[in-house]
Amino acid sequence: MGQEKSEGFTLVELLIVIAVIFILATIVSLNLVRATNRAKRSEAQTFIGKLELAISMYRIDTGTYPSDKEGSKSLHRALDPDEDDPVRNIPGWKGPYLEFKDDEVNLEGELVDPWHRGKKDREHIYIYRANLDNDPATFPPFHNTTSFDIYSKGFDGKTGTDGKDANEFEDGDYCQNDMDDDEDGLIDELSLSEDKNGYLEDDINNW
Repeated sequence: MGQEKSEGFTLVELLIVIAVIFILATIVSLNLVRATNRAKRSEAQTFIGKLELAISMYRIDTGTYPSDKEGSKSLHRALDPDEDDPVRNIPGWKGPYLEFKDDEVNLEGELVDPWHRGKKDREHIYIYRANLDNDPATFPPFHNTTSFDIYSKGFDGKTGTDGKDANEFEDGDYCQNDMDDDEDGLIDELSLSEDKNGYLEDDINNW
């Protein structure tokens, strides 16, 4: 009586199965990352909308925009100050205009965006600047020159070609048309740098 041949996967078949699993896992991971970033972009846009409304209420009451001396830290203080903060003594102030959750503020008092990595993160914060119509350095296409700017640098914590705030023309053009120009699923910002692919795709702003 002959010995029966054992059945099982050959090495080639096992490698094929592993490769298929790897490809499927990669696809799932990429889709998950994209979905997560889309959700965080939406969260950032909603938060910026809340800030805009709160700032408008503040300006109606006080006649001025909140100070931008310390960026979003100043904005945080103006809209939701501590009980003993002198901001509450500003003529016309009737706040708080927006109460912030603990996970929306870092240890420095700055407002953090959805990509932040904890209370010590000072990279993933909202940038705030006000009264830009009085600042000749803030010209289109970089800024909302009639009022104030609020923006997040997005998932990479950078904006512009040098990784800094857009302070030169070469740093790119903040998104003005609210369109996905290169059809990659993300709203774009044009970049004029020759060593880039032409787009900075993750910043969220109010202009």
